[in-house]
Amino acid sequence: VRVRQSGSLLEAHVSRTSPLRCWDPITRFCAMFRNQYDQDVLTWSPQGRLHQVEYAMEAVKQGATTVGCKSRDYVVLATLKRAASELSSAQNKLFKMDENLGVAISGLTADGTLATKSLRAACITHKFTFGSEAEIGRLAGIISDKSQMCTQRSGSRPSGIGMLIAGKDNQGCHLYQTCPSGNLYDHSAAAIGARSQASKTFLEKHMDRFYNLSLTELITLALQALKEATTDPISDMSCSVAVVGDGSPFRILECEELRAFITRLEQDVN
Repeated sequence: VRVRQSGSLLEAHVSRTSPLRCWDPITRFCAMFRNQYDQDVLTWSPQGRLHQVEYAMEAVKQGATTVGCKSRDYVVLATLKRAASELSSAQNKLFKMDENLGVAISGLTADGTLATKSLRAACITHKFTFGSEAEIGRLAGIISDKSQMCTQRSGSRPSGIGMLIAGKDNQGCHLYQTCPSGNLYDHSAAAIGARSQASKTFLEKHMDRFYNLSLTELITLALQALKEATTDPISDMSCSVAVVGDGSPFRILECEELRAFITRLEQDVN
């Protein structure tokens, strides 16, 4: 290992022939500075990138697959459930915020729980102040603004969570996506999490059908998109589905109801 002083940075050059298994203190110290632009969320790289924000977005890509679909009258959220081990139950990925609003998360579940508490508090505050339900776009903007604030404050880290926000208000049905960078997207259909590209490709092929679909057809389509992201067969134990729309407050489907949709989907495939 050759160490040299360059400006204010200490650089280390490790020969390819040197034994990398031998990590002496100098080598470990120098390894910390391999990428000098990802040590702080405020530091820009010469390419105009914030590496810690990108790392947080990568955490979302490693999370459980989450799919959202919107028609004229309904919005459906579907998620795959993961268990840490065979001895534990799966973590919840669907949360009810209000009668007309719910979210699905992908990424670090602890960060998602904190974000849902913030969104639920915003719903309660608006209803207490104005006596009415808040617009879905306004609530989604509050969450995305808080995510963005974490990208420009020293001493904080970006939130490693992506959210699909589904709701119904006076302007119709809405499906929004938030990400750790603070960006907010309005979707007709969306998929986030691990292997979500397969689900996105499926949704893009059927995007012309969304607007006029019934609730049953929309749930079936969401399950089909979710199935594209996994090689294992889906069941009521491995996925969750929630709906909201005209005449239907936000609710998570019971196991028996979900099992009936999955059975119908398997029969259609066969």
